[in-house]
Amino acid sequence: MEMDKRDLVQYFVVNQDLKMSTGKTAAQVAHAATVSTINLMSSQSPFHEKHDDFVEWVQSGMKKIILKGKQTELEKLEKRGFFSIRDSGLTEVKSGSLTVIALPPMVKSEAKEIVGHLTLLKN
Repeated sequence: MEMDKRDLVQYFVVNQDLKMSTGKTAAQVAHAATVSTINLMSSQSPFHEKHDDFVEWVQSGMKKIILKGKQTELEKLEKRGFFSIRDSGLTEVKSGSLTVIALPPMVKSEAKEIVGHLTLLKN
């Protein structure tokens, strides 16, 4: 009998206050995905305890969910040590703008305690 796989998801929170275009948003989420993946592969990762979850997540399809949040929400998550992306200011937003927060992959129920009050980004 096969055991059920855990529902591991990586959540991204996009700063809705910046009103970025769809393309800009996609690029910023891609930056967050890249930075978080490189970091999670490192033995120096601040989320070392999540390494096994990360490996299982990669092997099970790398499920991602994109949420939207206000600047203050992203700042709270950044203070908690989650991966943050700040823009270089070359196109649509001011240099240093906090565009996206990425959480490490985790069980959906665990993430719900952190970002369960936020809604899906749809546009």
